[in-house]
Amino acid sequence: MSDKSLFARIQDFPVWIKSHDSLYLGFIAIGVGILAGYAALLIRFGIEWVSRIWTGEASWSTALSELHWSTFILAPSIAGLIVGWINNRWLPVTEERVIPGVIEALAERGGKISFRKTSGEFVANILSVGSGASMGREAPTVALGASLSSLLGQWFGLNEKQMRTILGCGVAGGIAASFNAPIAGVLFALEVILADYAIATFTPIVMSAVIATVITRSELGNFPMFTIPEFRLVSSWEIPAYVGLGLFCGLLATVIVKGVPAARHRYEKYIAIPELRPAAAGLLLGVVAIMIPEIMSIGYGTVDGILLQNVSTNLLGNSYPLAVFLTVLLVMKMLTSIICSGGKFGGGMIGPSVFIGATAGALYGGIVHGMYPTWTESYGAYALVACGAMVAATIQAPMSSILMIFELSGDYHIMVPLMTACVVAALTKRSFGSESILTEVLEEKGVDAEWSLERSWMRAVPVSRLPWRSVPSVHASDKLEDLKSVYISSGKGCVIVADDDGDMVGMVTFADLQPWLLDSSLDQVVVAEEVANTNVTTVSENDSLLDAIDILDKAGFEQMPVTAKDNPKKVLGIVSRNAVFSTYHKLIVKHGEENAKSW
Repeated sequence: MSDKSLFARIQDFPVWIKSHDSLYLGFIAIGVGILAGYAALLIRFGIEWVSRIWTGEASWSTALSELHWSTFILAPSIAGLIVGWINNRWLPVTEERVIPGVIEALAERGGKISFRKTSGEFVANILSVGSGASMGREAPTVALGASLSSLLGQWFGLNEKQMRTILGCGVAGGIAASFNAPIAGVLFALEVILADYAIATFTPIVMSAVIATVITRSELGNFPMFTIPEFRLVSSWEIPAYVGLGLFCGLLATVIVKGVPAARHRYEKYIAIPELRPAAAGLLLGVVAIMIPEIMSIGYGTVDGILLQNVSTNLLGNSYPLAVFLTVLLVMKMLTSIICSGGKFGGGMIGPSVFIGATAGALYGGIVHGMYPTWTESYGAYALVACGAMVAATIQAPMSSILMIFELSGDYHIMVPLMTACVVAALTKRSFGSESILTEVLEEKGVDAEWSLERSWMRAVPVSRLPWRSVPSVHASDKLEDLKSVYISSGKGCVIVADDDGDMVGMVTFADLQPWLLDSSLDQVVVAEEVANTNVTTVSENDSLLDAIDILDKAGFEQMPVTAKDNPKKVLGIVSRNAVFSTYHKLIVKHGEENAKSW
């Protein structure tokens, strides 16, 4: 008997755990953390494998001085041809890539990402960055972690609210594994992707970030991404210098965020065949790289040299002053990153933002330190702070950027300058527009990324839960006199005109009836079908509150029929504009109270 009872409990376990939402998501979050951790390793090793094909080394930075000039041209150009084919023949053309694609999936498709998109993006990303495209591996890692978590969530049959949390777990795991920074990963998911800080969301995301970090540390060791210099704030008078650094980074970030769509439109205007756009970007990149090879691929070897103040300032075999070299490198890295991103190469802009930040910080710090050597730190410290400031400005996420650099450095003394520069940089960029490098393409498409949480709530409410009213009906052959009588006696403001099967032929409102009211001689001549408006917008009982709001936003009528899910002509009732928006307001209040209680 006891054995049977134990067996029954084992059988009931799946049902029991599903009824405990937080525990259920916690178990799935563990799986997401494992997937995200190994996804980060897969991206990293995949890029290294492609890099070895072209350079013989795991990264371009370690092989730049030994490469023939033709490699700089051929590698990104050939990869661009393949990526162009993937973009237009393998990937869904209407969907965005990497992190913007994740945000779009949350806003438009309830967090659902297809296996086809997941696999196609993975190949395009490792091929692009491994072949020298001036992009980064962090955004692809985030996108792969989110995509795998979406596939896992679909396999488990999660609802949209649960899918949002699970995608957040994949994003957090991707950032945590990329930067060896679990706290920054958690905050990035909450600040940039979900905009939801409830405890129920927070807990599984933390679990995924921790597990992903543990997995990558077990394979790569517990080492920071960069060799971080010792940091110190020489004087309180140095804080204004960091305010200036924030302003500088914010202005550079504005150029990047505005430059990417401008480049994208230039490709669309001058290169009619979409498959050729990444190859054109690769060719332009290669030409520049012959003169400045440091711009190729991720470039973290160069970032390490800048942070340690060990920079080779050679250009085309000639040595130049550090300020000149850094200026050229800064301008060219910005230009080629914009070119590659606008040309639809795989990869993301977080890595280039780190590179550009380090270069800009070193240039700025070198000038400041040269002017006030006794009051300021050397340029390596400014380069470190500028890495965070540039990322904060381009992705409009200052808190995530602050924690990322803090976790990389492990030095509490950096916090005040870092917070100052990151916040100033983010605000400076925001003064030129609220879009970020992650959302500008979505805003261009009309996708409101900031509304994604509310949209998920509204998608979860079916029209069948809205308060609708019964609606009177008449037969299509009924006389005008009968139609008038039913309209007036019902007081509903509309009448459905139906055929012999009860299916809707059309609907009559006061605007439809008004031309027929004055001439009573028509009461026995005209039939209801002649009066009815046959172009009626309806909403199915299986549609969502969001669908109803979208319809009412585009139309001026005050009510619309609700039809059966299996028969779009079978009218079940009528829902008013007031009922739809009243339900929306109640939903906002309800979720606001739930979030307040969770904290």
